[in-house]
Amino acid sequence: MYSYQPVPYNQYQIDYHYYYRQQQDVVNRIYSAFRGEHPDLINELETSGMDGELITYINRSVIQYTLTNANQYTGTLLNRTNSLYENMLKQIPWLTYLFRAYRLSANQMRRILRTVIRFTFLQLRNAY
Repeated sequence: MYSYQPVPYNQYQIDYHYYYRQQQDVVNRIYSAFRGEHPDLINELETSGMDGELITYINRSVIQYTLTNANQYTGTLLNRTNSLYENMLKQIPWLTYLFRAYRLSANQMRRILRTVIRFTFLQLRNAY
């Protein structure tokens, strides 16, 4: 009858898992460096009641978003950080609700998330 025959792999297909793992390694490296350089921000989120896993998820999501979209922004570091921050909040609106749920002000959210974005941009600049 019919048997399953996989599509043959050719040189134009991308090994998705390989590139995904590579990007996750970069996210892990940047997040580890961020935790080392900004323990005060991690502590501020913990003090608000967030647990460590949620803090890690938020920061890794912001780092991942920054890495994925960094090449779309030009200008000074401040301009790129602000533009990416504004667009990120439009595309990931749950971040705003999450910070509000933990009674963090809009200024605190802006300062924390922009610090993560700026740090990621600096790590990218240092890597290349």
